[in-house]
Amino acid sequence: MITITSRTVHDLALCERRAWLDADRSGPAYDAPLTLGIVWDGAGELETRRAAGWADAVEQTGRLIALGAASIFDACVQLDTALDLSDRVFMIRAQIDRLERVEHLGESVYAPVLLRESITADEGDRLMLDLWVWLLDSLGGTPPPAELWLGVDELGRARRRVPHEYDEARLLDVLTRLAALLAREDAPPIHLIEACKACPHRADCHAIARQDGALDLLYGVSQRVRAGLHAAGLRSLAQIAAASPDELQRVKGIGPASAPRIHANARAWLNARPVHLRPLPDRCAAGGWMFDLETLERNGQVVPWCMGWCDVRGQTQIALVGPVQTPETLALPGGQRVTLAPDSDGLWETLAESVAGSAPIFHWTGYDAALLRGTAPRAVRDALEPRFEDLHRHFTQAVSLPLRSTSIKAISTYLGYPWPGYNEWFAAYQDYRYWLDGGPIAALERACGYQRADVQSMAWVWRWWTGAGASTPESAG
Repeated sequence: MITITSRTVHDLALCERRAWLDADRSGPAYDAPLTLGIVWDGAGELETRRAAGWADAVEQTGRLIALGAASIFDACVQLDTALDLSDRVFMIRAQIDRLERVEHLGESVYAPVLLRESITADEGDRLMLDLWVWLLDSLGGTPPPAELWLGVDELGRARRRVPHEYDEARLLDVLTRLAALLAREDAPPIHLIEACKACPHRADCHAIARQDGALDLLYGVSQRVRAGLHAAGLRSLAQIAAASPDELQRVKGIGPASAPRIHANARAWLNARPVHLRPLPDRCAAGGWMFDLETLERNGQVVPWCMGWCDVRGQTQIALVGPVQTPETLALPGGQRVTLAPDSDGLWETLAESVAGSAPIFHWTGYDAALLRGTAPRAVRDALEPRFEDLHRHFTQAVSLPLRSTSIKAISTYLGYPWPGYNEWFAAYQDYRYWLDGGPIAALERACGYQRADVQSMAWVWRWWTGAGASTPESAG
């Protein structure tokens, strides 16, 4: 019996290969103990129930529903059914984040809730909720409402609660596709995409792609351009590297600016080392300040809540919005000193005072400069904007690395920067909010550690670039 889980459905929205690799085509591979949470009424305490395995958890979930629990956490439901015209039976299993008893169309039903720490949802999340509604409908006879909770904190509070629009036709189409996919004997081909970052098969797929010299490895090349390269007979990195930039320009979508970069990136992958296209610009060689900021949305406007900057040696300063009326200095346990400002204007003014002079202020991509123009007081904007330099633009125009991303995290770690702590902006924001709500100073220190790493990693890249002989570029021909 083939098993399809909520995760299988979610994976299909991202990558057919991952859905195929993760699917269990011989039945459940293991049956580990599970824990269910129960709240009997809206104001009650959370209880836990231990289940010996999946079958026990399904049985306990059914009993809790029959007894009318107000909320069931990690509820387990299962439906065995055919999905195609073959004699195969599929075991469809779902572990639902939260079931809420609600009144719907004059009767009591259990509404599924999908919980996400992030503040955005993807197509896979919507398909998971479709599956949960469909299963509960099949087992109970009425399609219940459903919700997606976004930005859920450690106390279970959501920043946004989004009603789900159930689409049965969309789900049945996905289940039909899964039935056909799981009938395959061989895994689908590799396609390297953004979702690969969080995939457990990333290393294996990446190794195969490198061995095959797959065009998916090229950075910043659209699917349309890759198709054009295939049509032109350029179907591997080796063939791209053997062609000239002028020959690459004959492919639709590749121009005089992109052809040398694509050519250099293919060579970087083949040689497993950086390729230098241009000399180090004088504006970058002089050094300066490395700058980064973190933002939140307030009253419909995106504004900074934290800023960090450092010199080329990595000596870092941090300022963030805190519960103060005038700027104050706070010393963190690890020694980092932080300026607390009452608002984002105060952050910009603190930065301007600290970096006074004429040295360049380097940032990574145009986001930071856009925030300067859109949120800084006029005097600060006028003083700092002429000094802002996009280090990302300068670097990526001059150096190509064997990477699929040009984020500061990807580039700096490739060049040896030992990234400390977590590397997700949202985790830093959650820690910051936790501290504001009365959490320990350790939460703020973690958030500031993320900000410090962002600017120190830029200084690391700058030091590598200015000390690696990049002023004598390798021929791009």
